[in-house]
Amino acid sequence: MSTRLFHLRHQTGETLVSLMVGLLLSIIVALAMVSLYKVTTTTTTLASQDAAADTQLTAALLRAGMASQDAGFGIAGATVGAQVKVIAAAALSNQSLSGTVAAAQASGNALLWATQTGAVAQCAGLLYQDANDGSGGLYYLGPVNCSSGNLSAWSTLAWTSTLWAERPANQATRAYLQTKISFSMANASCKPYGLTAAVGKVLLTIASTSRSGAPLREQQCLFNFKV
Repeated sequence: MSTRLFHLRHQTGETLVSLMVGLLLSIIVALAMVSLYKVTTTTTTLASQDAAADTQLTAALLRAGMASQDAGFGIAGATVGAQVKVIAAAALSNQSLSGTVAAAQASGNALLWATQTGAVAQCAGLLYQDANDGSGGLYYLGPVNCSSGNLSAWSTLAWTSTLWAERPANQATRAYLQTKISFSMANASCKPYGLTAAVGKVLLTIASTSRSGAPLREQQCLFNFKV
């Protein structure tokens, strides 16, 4: 009788441990992909918000510069301090404007000016105002009738206001502070765009900061004023 020898071979294949390890690795990769997607989406959203806010701010500065060209129009011998003023710490409440007149060449958050196109002089201006609830923005003030185009009684006038540009929303306080707008004037020979001769003596600077921290500045020559 012959004896048959059976050679047993060890079978190979997937074990329960290897399946669990593979499942764990798959979960880790999936979580990493979800986390990356969230970060990418958040970054893209914030970048879009910042770009929109910077576009709005740039347009507001340009519009403010164009409006300031009305300052002193129609008033013979218009002077800084009488027909145009920078107001510091300005705030508007119930049509009443408060603040202090800024010193020479100092900056403030409001600019007031007078014009005269008929028998009655009118006063107007620009105001950048913050609010505790995160609202606010750039406001156009007036126009309101003012005696002889003199701004000495500016704080007693009943100022109407129109919101030109809102302060960007859905951002942290630090980002809000970056978007503030300020006004300042300096004695300097200047000329409006397109003119070859220096015809002005007062240079207005409207300044702000982009959401990335870059300075933004709009300059206008107030050629209706004497030094």
